[in-house]
Amino acid sequence: MESLELRSYAKVNLTLDVLEKRPSDGYHYIRSIMVPISLADTVTLELADQISLESDVEIPGAPEANLAWRAADLLRRVTGYSSGVRISLNKTIPIAGGLAGGSTNGAAVLVGLNRLWGLGLSPERLVDMAIRLGSDVPFFVPGKPARVEGIGEVLTPIQMHQPITLVVATPAVAKSTGNVYKQFDELTAVQRPDSSAMEAALASGNLQAVSEALGNVFEQVMLPRHPEIGRLKAAMVEAGAMGALMSGAGPTVFGIAPDHETGRHVLQRVRSIAQSAFLAQTIM
Repeated sequence: MESLELRSYAKVNLTLDVLEKRPSDGYHYIRSIMVPISLADTVTLELADQISLESDVEIPGAPEANLAWRAADLLRRVTGYSSGVRISLNKTIPIAGGLAGGSTNGAAVLVGLNRLWGLGLSPERLVDMAIRLGSDVPFFVPGKPARVEGIGEVLTPIQMHQPITLVVATPAVAKSTGNVYKQFDELTAVQRPDSSAMEAALASGNLQAVSEALGNVFEQVMLPRHPEIGRLKAAMVEAGAMGALMSGAGPTVFGIAPDHETGRHVLQRVRSIAQSAFLAQTIM
């Protein structure tokens, strides 16, 4: 095998709670119900002498700082593999939008190079390596709906009764995830989501219950500072979404549509007020 092409799927957080800091290094513990969605990048891996990275869109920072490049470098250093890879990214997932586009690319490189280089590493070993790259990367190794805990490395599979149609829209808002965490730490009171209720709602297939259980503590940081996010949420609900929520540290918002036709209507409504907008489905 000389090359490999992979779909690198985005995620949304149906719930996201940020807990206390880990004493050893100050990383925050989290609890989140995360699901992969059909919005995806394409990652192409080709055998080469060295590690290189190219993309069809401009990605901020040096290639060596990109999670896809870092994943290949980490895998080579840990295993002692002597050759390299040419990584090509065809990007669709909005960059820095709260959908973990960089993290899913990094996980795709780990999983893909494990096959392309014939390393034979177990999924558990890949998850152990993934957490060294970032808190969202381990989720994408199995790439299945999960309750995500610890600092992102504790994955518990969850059941979904059926796929859910989503409208995913990103407003023109710039943010730093590090600053969002810092501003969250300054809050004096936090309204927390009920991840157990979300798990039960997903298992039953009750979309109304799923919509009612949506919750993301980072909205308490982002919505007061960026009213565009709140306007996008409101527009989705007014157009027929059963509920809407910001994903991750934002600014992307997703709305739950009761059916595909309603989803198309919501998509048309929000396209004029979003930088990008897509119709997607959760992946089970």
